[in-house]
Amino acid sequence: MQFRELTDRYQLLKILKSTRFGTVLKATDTRSGQTVAAKLVTVGPEPGLAAGAPDFEKLAALLAGLRHPHLPAVLDSGFTPDGSAFLVLELLEGKSLDLLSGLSPARVLKIVGQALSALEVLAAKGAAHYNVSPDNLFVAATPAGEQVKVLGLGTAIFRPRGAAAVSGVAPENARFLAPELSAGAADAPADWRADLYSLALTTCHALGATVGLGDSPVVQMPLAVSFELESDDALRQVLERCLRLKPAERASPRELREALLQALGNQAPAPAAALPPPASMPQVAPPVPFPAAAAVSAPVLLSEPLAALPPSVGSAVPAGALPALDMPPLGGPSPEGDVLQSVDDEVLNALLSVPPPPPRPPQTPQRGAAGAGAKVVPFLKKKPATPVATGAAAAASQPAPAPAVPWFRHPILLGAVAGALVLAVIAAAAWYVRRPQPSPIAAASAPAFVPKVPTQPPVAQLEEAKLSLAQGDDLKARRTLRALSFGEQGLLPPASCRQLGALQEALVRIGLERLPADLPAGLKTGDLELLRNAVEAGSGQEAGMAPDLRAGFDRARGIVDSYGQALVAAAQGNRSQVLERFANLHSLLPKMSDPEDLRAKAAASLEAEADGLVKEAKYDQALARLEPVERTWPDRPGLKDRVAKYRAYQQNENRQETLLAALPGIERHKKPADGLEALSGVEPTPHLAPRFAEARQRLQDQLAQLDKEPPQLVLRDGFLLEYSRGTVVELSFRATDDYQVKSVKLLARPQGGKMRELPLQKTRTGYYTVEIPPSFHQNETVEFYGVATDLSGHEGYLGSRDKPLQIKRRQGFERLIR
Repeated sequence: MQFRELTDRYQLLKILKSTRFGTVLKATDTRSGQTVAAKLVTVGPEPGLAAGAPDFEKLAALLAGLRHPHLPAVLDSGFTPDGSAFLVLELLEGKSLDLLSGLSPARVLKIVGQALSALEVLAAKGAAHYNVSPDNLFVAATPAGEQVKVLGLGTAIFRPRGAAAVSGVAPENARFLAPELSAGAADAPADWRADLYSLALTTCHALGATVGLGDSPVVQMPLAVSFELESDDALRQVLERCLRLKPAERASPRELREALLQALGNQAPAPAAALPPPASMPQVAPPVPFPAAAAVSAPVLLSEPLAALPPSVGSAVPAGALPALDMPPLGGPSPEGDVLQSVDDEVLNALLSVPPPPPRPPQTPQRGAAGAGAKVVPFLKKKPATPVATGAAAAASQPAPAPAVPWFRHPILLGAVAGALVLAVIAAAAWYVRRPQPSPIAAASAPAFVPKVPTQPPVAQLEEAKLSLAQGDDLKARRTLRALSFGEQGLLPPASCRQLGALQEALVRIGLERLPADLPAGLKTGDLELLRNAVEAGSGQEAGMAPDLRAGFDRARGIVDSYGQALVAAAQGNRSQVLERFANLHSLLPKMSDPEDLRAKAAASLEAEADGLVKEAKYDQALARLEPVERTWPDRPGLKDRVAKYRAYQQNENRQETLLAALPGIERHKKPADGLEALSGVEPTPHLAPRFAEARQRLQDQLAQLDKEPPQLVLRDGFLLEYSRGTVVELSFRATDDYQVKSVKLLARPQGGKMRELPLQKTRTGYYTVEIPPSFHQNETVEFYGVATDLSGHEGYLGSRDKPLQIKRRQGFERLIR
């Protein structure tokens, strides 16, 4: 293991991303002139650099030799003298999956498929990622088109083991870790199956699926996703298997790849060899490539370039390759409109004349978490599920499929749909009569675009709400029930559904009873939760309210509705509108609480973006980004100081650039002390801070080379440490250094007195002199010592504080002799 400075070869330009786990910088290779990304990995005390260095070197060598289209190209690697590891990667342009919004389910599955192919290659080489998350799936623009790159490699090597592993991961990514990574069991070490778990949870996150974790996981797809995909049932079953707690029970990469293909409407290809057990990891055949993601600028065919395909695939498109879809570009708005727009004239005509269809084979889908005897709630699917192939023999033994018959022509299905619609209308009418209208804040409290990964199953949430109500805490019971989504309610057994209805009715009655007390208390204290409960309980009961209570209720409803609009704006990412809503809210209720911390989050997000712009020296844009905060929240703590600092940075930028340009000349003339003095007191702008730090370090290193020895202090030749009675003592000495003396001091005291610094005068010949009058020495012995300091902080002494030199008065007999 050899150490070297990253700056020996690379010129660091700016910081692209920085966390407590590492830093990614944009840099230039001084040898080739190529612009690269340098990733510095922070190494903690556990497991430490010495323990993780061999694995890091192996991984770096593996990535450098792979050159896989969905893995970043590793150009260099090593270790720095301060104990960090680094990888030099190709510089990518694009966005990570967690920053892309409005993606269709088909596009999400294509991204996951490309990431899966990269993880399969790592597993075939005996390696694993151990850090898969939406933040590390990067949709990059490459010369071959838009491709998914799996980032975050190498960080997990230096992550703590066992229960402390979660502390070594960013909080937003910790929930995607496989359970065996945090358990750290010696008898069940983690392997590539941990990456399958993380990839499956990432897929659920991107699709907006509801996930129930445990021994028997449950994945509930949103209804809109089910309509978009050709067959989501096979995908759901495989995802549930990938999320099992025991790695041995999880699905294989081949099964996940086939489920992705079936969900996109492709017949699964012939099964390839499965990945071996972790004890032995020989190479496997390259997986069927997934098509590349669409370009950001315009819709393109999502197919991988032939030049990037593995040699075994050849130039022909494989039978199981995903079809090219004409979809909106990544990051663009999602298609708007109702799901029922997919019902076209062909469907309506079929409802008028339905020929007898051929019999269908029965299907018995199984839910991983339903368990024996549990109720499975069916969901309306656009296409019937296709069973997942389990092997080559099964695929070969299946007969050729009969000519496809439209699913909507089955009379039993049409009758079931009609009956379900009638029952739904009746249930909705009954619910509308019995329940008050919810406030907008309740509907907006869980935006649809934020996927939810619950920490406990719905039955446990229901029991928690019941316990809270039994203890008299109806507010906590309401909060628990609000967190229970409609999808999770559908997973409740019949008995729990009845308990849920009874619990909701009890909360409505309690809310009506406490309305006269909760409403004034909420308006007085600004407690939004009290106001929300009062508005929910009193909706539909306005006619029976007293005038004073009705006026307070209308005011509270306006406040709750405005907060609901702020929630919707926050869900849409419109931070300026969030701040505008809160400016209006504080005019209605100055002491209003913010349980979701929406206002502070919106302001902090704008401030973070402004800080990023300042690091790129875009000061006008940074100040413009803070304008909504200044306008709507002028007294926000720290805002004025931040704006003043940005303006100071803007004014000092040119002056600091000039100073940096002058420092190389100072170095050439070997005057590092002058350069360090010029840098003292300078607060560099964030844009120039790395260059200032590098220049200061170079000057300090040059000064250390030039100034190695401490100063020397020597008395003038022939000077005797004695004086005559009543005379002025003139003390003279020289201070020299191998580079430059910074300061010289002389401290003296009469015998039995206190040390005092005496003024020195420097002669043209380089000597320092001091006069000690009789009023100071009082014809007694004088003790003194001198100290000289050079520019590096070294000190040289003439005498010392503990052992000072002495100047004695000559006695009469000695004076006669002399």
